[in-house]
Amino acid sequence: MVYFNIVLGLCTVVVAAGIAIYYSSRNYQYAPPHQSQRRRCEEEYAHNNGDCRPRNKFDNQHGRKSKPGDLCPICQDEMQSDNMHQMQCGHALHNACFEAFRYIRRDCLLCHRSVNLSLPGDDCTICLDPLTQHNMLHLPCQHAMHNECLAQYKASGATNCSICRASI
Repeated sequence: MVYFNIVLGLCTVVVAAGIAIYYSSRNYQYAPPHQSQRRRCEEEYAHNNGDCRPRNKFDNQHGRKSKPGDLCPICQDEMQSDNMHQMQCGHALHNACFEAFRYIRRDCLLCHRSVNLSLPGDDCTICLDPLTQHNMLHLPCQHAMHNECLAQYKASGATNCSICRASI
């Protein structure tokens, strides 16, 4: 009986060691995500003179101002001169895309320069209450105030932005 227990114990140890070795060895059927991305990079982007960074449609728009015929970075449709909003950085979006964009992000999608200075949740410069999308009005300099505060500010004779002194 003692011999049977010793043999059973040794078999258990050998089986456990075999399972541990099996699960700790590399599985060549599964490639980690970073390795599959590297392989895909080498296959798809080898024609870029050895540069494996994926190319998007906006690479040529980073260093220049937007012009009619360029793609809108948000909806990726072609922009026409009558339907594009030029931002302070020189890049442009469709008018409808810019109206949604101005309440979401501060920086340009292409060059990452700050183009929206006021977002919902920021404080109004006149009354210091938080701005909401429904009660804020953007000035040409991209600062924003409450509609009522801007009307009172203009009624007091002000002609410049209260923050940057640009004309209203």
